[in-house]
Amino acid sequence: MRQLTYDGVPIPGLNDLVRTAIRLHPAPGVPRPDESHFGGPLLWPSDEPWPECPVTWPPDPDASDDAWRGGHPLDGPVPVMIGAAQFFRDDFPELPFPEGADVLQILFCPLEHESPHHHGPAVRVVWRDSGEVGDIADPPPAPEDAEAAYLPEPCVFEPCSIDELPRLCDFPPETRAALGIPEGASEDPEGWPELAQYSKIGGWTAWSATDRADLGCRECGAELRQAIALATEEHEVGCGCEVPESGPAGWSFRRQGVLNIFTCPADTRHPFKVRID
Repeated sequence: MRQLTYDGVPIPGLNDLVRTAIRLHPAPGVPRPDESHFGGPLLWPSDEPWPECPVTWPPDPDASDDAWRGGHPLDGPVPVMIGAAQFFRDDFPELPFPEGADVLQILFCPLEHESPHHHGPAVRVVWRDSGEVGDIADPPPAPEDAEAAYLPEPCVFEPCSIDELPRLCDFPPETRAALGIPEGASEDPEGWPELAQYSKIGGWTAWSATDRADLGCRECGAELRQAIALATEEHEVGCGCEVPESGPAGWSFRRQGVLNIFTCPADTRHPFKVRID
């Protein structure tokens, strides 16, 4: 890669900040359980209980199940989660699959949950070996009081790759110094490439509506990295992909933003964190 410059001046370490993201471009479709998709049936074993909402009480604001409903314990029966997305390693080797796993499954509790960093569905992440799945379970119905905006429409993917640079809040100190950014500045440098919101694997977080919150791993202290972004809307800014413009995946998080899932680079099975921006 050629040395990147800002305002015509080479900046040390700038190349190291480039991350390649895989834009997903969700498009309407009828996905099968053995395919990567949004909102379709999961490759879930019939002999494995369907997961229930992971909400805990009292709430732990740093836990992977970092969400609770209205600041109070859930009343009534514990809601069953619904399948939100599924990714196979053969389709998306860029995901940080742990050893022995070749499929990532994301499930939502489609009720409104609130915490200091989260206003939206509770999230569960499952890493699975597809070879161990025999008979496939039928997905359960969504809870009666589910938020319609948290129930994704079935979509297939039309992926492509795109290189991204971070927002100012993710700059390391040496990059700030090389760019002459004063202490306490919060705006990206003038002319800096825009980082739009869209569904993707990897890349950088747009942080368009919220401030960057603590992303340290609770298990080992490593800085978590964005693994998945699930967006309400798809914006074509900065995308040179030769695919048709795709619509939303049917859901709408708070402020019509993006649900970002962060995993530990040292061990993907360490507790993850969710930030809705």
